[in-house]
Amino acid sequence: MPLGCSDPMSLLVFILIYALIVFVALFVAIQWLKAQRRPKLPFKPERARLLRGPGESLQQRIQVMDENQIFLLLALIFVPILIGLSLLALMQSENFATPGARMGLALGAALLLGLSGAWYLAKEAIRRGNHHLGWFGERMTAEEIEPLREHGWRIFHDVPGERGGFEFNIDHVLVGPGGVFSIETKMRRKGHARPGRKEHEVSYDGQVLSWPWGEDSYGLAQAARNADWLRDWLSVVTGERLEVTPILAFPCWYVTPPNARHAVSVVSLSYLAGFVTVRPDVLNPAQIDLFSRQFDQRCRDVEY
Repeated sequence: MPLGCSDPMSLLVFILIYALIVFVALFVAIQWLKAQRRPKLPFKPERARLLRGPGESLQQRIQVMDENQIFLLLALIFVPILIGLSLLALMQSENFATPGARMGLALGAALLLGLSGAWYLAKEAIRRGNHHLGWFGERMTAEEIEPLREHGWRIFHDVPGERGGFEFNIDHVLVGPGGVFSIETKMRRKGHARPGRKEHEVSYDGQVLSWPWGEDSYGLAQAARNADWLRDWLSVVTGERLEVTPILAFPCWYVTPPNARHAVSVVSLSYLAGFVTVRPDVLNPAQIDLFSRQFDQRCRDVEY
């Protein structure tokens, strides 16, 4: 059989081999570049573990998405072509329909697959944008609570947890004289405000969040679950049972009232540091050190 562009089967084999070589070469090149970027350290990597930073989990997800993007783009280019040519070759070998109909069906299948892939990439781009927005919000909260270190507070970010085989993380944990606080950060985009409502203001009565566009309980149950898990975990690892105060923070939103106390408190970001420092002292320096050492051990897992 002569090899030429007029032979769909030959063209299919050529494109398949070419695509396979490109994917393998790209994978090898990326792994090689990663190895070149990783210097030879004068100590064992496990001796250089760092504490998790604000939004560590989201940052890792963004990095993985960025690394996979080139493979997704190549798949979007080559897979529809391969499927279309395969379908065309199959129909030609079976002498199915007329040449025009075969070409139309193959082109339609490739186009449908290409549009589906483009839709998936668009959703991935939106998901990455949401991850970046969440990461930025956690950075904002981290900056607001950073001055608490000067007053004897210990701060831990992205504390990993596990419940029933499900892994999650607590955005921020504060340990200080006033107790232990778990803080969940949520970023929300503005919506269309109802008449008489301010676009940047959310009110909270201890049960429901009232946004400019409507009411919901977004993040409240999660903040309560995280605090309960943290309380139980601390009880197991330290032998001391201490209630953990859950806080929900919405950066860039003004909460009314700004610092009211509830079972799950929703606090304006600018009031957050003051909200925890006005609490009466419940932990002595020895307890603060005990709890902090447990968090340090749990959160110190970031390697180069």
